[in-house]
Amino acid sequence: MSEAERVVRAATEREAGVHCPHCDATIIVGQTLVDCPSCGAVHHAACWGEHGGCGTYQCAPARRQLEPNVQPAIRITAADVDRAVPLPKPQSHSTPPPILPPARQPEPAERNGLAVAAFVVALAGIVLFGPVTGLVAIVLGALALGAIHQKGQRGMALAVAAVLLGVVDVAGWVVALAFLLGRGGPRLAEVDFEPDPSVLENLSPEISRAMRANVLIETRHGWRRLGARGIGSGVIVRIGDRTATIVTNRHVVDPGFTDGQEGSDELPEPGFVGVKVIGQPVMPGTVVWVAPHGIDLAVLHAPIDTDEAKAAVWQRHPKLAPGDTVFSIGNPQGLGWTHTRGTISQIRVRRRGGRAMSVIQTDTPINPGNSGGGLYDEEGRLVGINTWTNDKRFSEGLSFALAFQSLLQLNPPFPAEPAGDDEPADR
Repeated sequence: MSEAERVVRAATEREAGVHCPHCDATIIVGQTLVDCPSCGAVHHAACWGEHGGCGTYQCAPARRQLEPNVQPAIRITAADVDRAVPLPKPQSHSTPPPILPPARQPEPAERNGLAVAAFVVALAGIVLFGPVTGLVAIVLGALALGAIHQKGQRGMALAVAAVLLGVVDVAGWVVALAFLLGRGGPRLAEVDFEPDPSVLENLSPEISRAMRANVLIETRHGWRRLGARGIGSGVIVRIGDRTATIVTNRHVVDPGFTDGQEGSDELPEPGFVGVKVIGQPVMPGTVVWVAPHGIDLAVLHAPIDTDEAKAAVWQRHPKLAPGDTVFSIGNPQGLGWTHTRGTISQIRVRRRGGRAMSVIQTDTPINPGNSGGGLYDEEGRLVGINTWTNDKRFSEGLSFALAFQSLLQLNPPFPAEPAGDDEPADR
């Protein structure tokens, strides 16, 4: 670069502290500088002249001449080969690997003792008292499962099997006990339900006859012994061929029945119907008829082998009016052959399936268990079948009976009239 191309000047405060690209010394204010016209870098003037130009990376490479990379040739003669001696075989100084002891096989996990005990107890519960042994097996099995999970023990399958078998033990024994305890029909305590015979002998003829016509009915539906249990009353309307024909409410013998339920004229599903007639043990009864149009009436047959029971008497066209004295015979709360007295409050009409049913409203005390029992006039003639009462939490003295004459119009399976106008059909 010619002297005309370079700029020579004195260093100012601006260049103070900058390093010269050639000597890497710090430029001081007042020193003579040379500015590179290509890259603008500042140099000591002496360094610029000594090195013949700019010393920055941008400008210096262009001025350098690379020397050729010539490697000296190496020549090997035949004499060199003859004098060659093979190197000695290297000796291995490595240390042989240590001999490790054989790997120790892990010991099998321990079997949980609670699981074994729970399974044994569950098996014993099949023949022993299952409700207790089954519960013990369930508890032991649950504890075993927790220990197995926490300690990594064996016996998971045994513990689970013990719990499941324990549940089966409890359920199976409960069902079996209920079946065994429920055998033999209704458990009506004859001592509790039988009236005092001497009292019956001293009753007036009309009340005595009504008492002897009353029956106590207990039903069990669903699975023969474990189904729903109900208690109600019934009235003997005919005795013949050692069989009593009994009138009652349908809901007494058919717990699935709802009053006014249309389209339900078929007989209810078979269930145990126990009939307690005065003077004889409980006998099985059979429902033979239900009223049409959802009317709450039914007829059943039951064997009879006593002279104590009598059939009720009735008139086909009784004359009833509000104010007439009436009484009922039934089994309120299971207290058999109970007599209550009242008066007729009103005669009402209720329509079912196009039929006008006569309903007798009375203030005669009626309670659960009276349903299906007889309502009688002062002469002891059957005038109605007690059917329902109003909720006693809201009112008293509101009881209702389906008029017996309305029942006769439905053609039940017994004569519409007794042998005589005031005589029962018992022969």
